[in-house]
Amino acid sequence: MRDAGATFMRRISACMIIALMAAVVLCGALSCAKDDRSGMLGIVVPVGKDLVTRDAPYVVTGVYEGSTAYRAGIRPDDRIVQINGIELEGLRYDHIYNNLLRGPGGSKVTIVVKRKGELRIFDMIRGR
Repeated sequence: MRDAGATFMRRISACMIIALMAAVVLCGALSCAKDDRSGMLGIVVPVGKDLVTRDAPYVVTGVYEGSTAYRAGIRPDDRIVQINGIELEGLRYDHIYNNLLRGPGGSKVTIVVKRKGELRIFDMIRGR
């Protein structure tokens, strides 16, 4: 009986570890850029090592109501195609997030999105 109990506990522990790892991976797959922290815009976007391609665009998955991006007019499902004049195709998600979207609080950022086939330009000031 002891071995069965120990085996059961090891399995439960392994399942808990896998669940925690999955939660960490899931939370790392999307980055929440609230603008209440310095340099943020208030959008949720993908991060990681994937590349932006024509078939895999860089899509806004969420916008915090009342944030800089929300007030500017950016909405979920907008496809970001350019940030401050830099085309995103071929760039890694984490590079875009860390080097193009984030910046010093109070600095200007221009984002070009594609929404329903139409290009839209948004000029914003990053959160302070």
